[in-house]
Amino acid sequence: MGSFSLDVSKFVAKANKNVEKVVRSVSIKLFSAIIKESPVKSGRFRANWQTTGTNPATGLIAGTDPTGGATINSATTFITNAPTARQFTLTNNLPYAAVIEYGGYPGDGPNTTGGYSKQAPQGVVRVNVMRFQSLINEEAAKVR
Repeated sequence: MGSFSLDVSKFVAKANKNVEKVVRSVSIKLFSAIIKESPVKSGRFRANWQTTGTNPATGLIAGTDPTGGATINSATTFITNAPTARQFTLTNNLPYAAVIEYGGYPGDGPNTTGGYSKQAPQGVVRVNVMRFQSLINEEAAKVR
């Protein structure tokens, strides 16, 4: 699937707010929403969301995380403890991540209809990115 890079500093700078605090807060909220809304069969897909700085993660995560709690905790810890907060990247390297996001599964199956996940027919990243600007505005308003 590649990666989704979150860089909100240019939006927040216009509001003369504390960029790093807003970037961290928005990143945690956005990444948590993506992880929570990821479809679950075994929990492997949720477990494979990886949070990094500028460079996307490589490789896969062993195991599962059906609730997404451990993955969200990992993302939150990384974002909170990163020395700078100009950019965070959320990556899922499972080979079927792009199919979950964009469809294309051949035919219908127990978890798909028309090539799309029954649990997330509109993907998980795209629907949450659409809420991106309102998250920035909400968090920027909190920072004085």
